Amino acid sequence: MKTKLLTLAFGTLCAALLQGCVSFPPLIQVEHKDTASNQDIARRLDAIDHRLDQIEKSSPQKAEQKP
Repeated sequence: MKTKLLTLAFGTLCAALLQGCVSFPPLIQVEHKDTASNQDIARRLDAIDHRLDQIEKSSPQKAEQKP
């Protein structure tokens, strides 16, 4: 009888503590701020922006050249 009561109490406690669809919050990815990597990322993004600007400028010229 004690084991049934103890099992029921443990089950009730677990049900109360673990309510909801997610019992534990997901882990959050944390990046440490490193000035070298931030500068590298900024340099890469600038290069991408520059290439995109070149593509946008050349795109209308190519469209005009085609008959």
